[in-house]
Amino acid sequence: MNMTDTERSRAFDDTINNLGRITSIISLALMLSVPLVITLFYKIELNMTEILAAAGGLIAMFAPMAVVENISYYPIIGAGGVYLSCITGNIMNMKLPSALSGMKLAGVEPGSSEGDIVSILSIAASSFVTVSILMLSMFIIGKYITPYLSKPILQPAFANIMPALLGALVTPFVIKSVKVSVTPFALSIALCLALGGGFVQRYQSYFLPLIMLASVGAAYYMYRGRMLELKPDMGKSK
Repeated sequence: MNMTDTERSRAFDDTINNLGRITSIISLALMLSVPLVITLFYKIELNMTEILAAAGGLIAMFAPMAVVENISYYPIIGAGGVYLSCITGNIMNMKLPSALSGMKLAGVEPGSSEGDIVSILSIAASSFVTVSILMLSMFIIGKYITPYLSKPILQPAFANIMPALLGALVTPFVIKSVKVSVTPFALSIALCLALGGGFVQRYQSYFLPLIMLASVGAAYYMYRGRMLELKPDMGKSK
């Protein structure tokens, strides 16, 4: 039976979501099994009051961030990319830049069906490369290159890897949509100047949705005021 593009897209999304839920549950169970097995094997007594006290601060900090980040990543890397990158970790530093780079090289738009597929392949390749490098570093390369990487002269470079990566990847999108980019950049800079970069970074999960809403509102206002034109490829749906 022949399927329309909409039906194919819906079937693809359903398959990805089913696989994502199953693999997420399996991964979560495996992650929790390690401390559980250690606790049972060594017969460690658990104090729920101390556990909740220690977990409370972490949950308050990371729970909103997890929700906001997944919502903000989804339009860029798609459902499959979100599932895979959340399971493998290090989204901001590695998975998101890999997905954006892959889509740019393939010439596809973020949010499109093709973009979602390229995103999954890019994140999967990044995960394999990361695991391979970690294995090589632990057993072969680590003891030879660690002394050189630990030298003080290289520390400024490692401290600025993420800004360098994100700057190089975000710049083409900013150039492509300068007017749309003004609002989030202006608000972010204003918040950092007013409250301090450390404070904004610590509570970024609370500021991010506000900046997103303000950016969408500003883009809509510019569009309604004919200051912003909707490009033909921006109106394409999956």
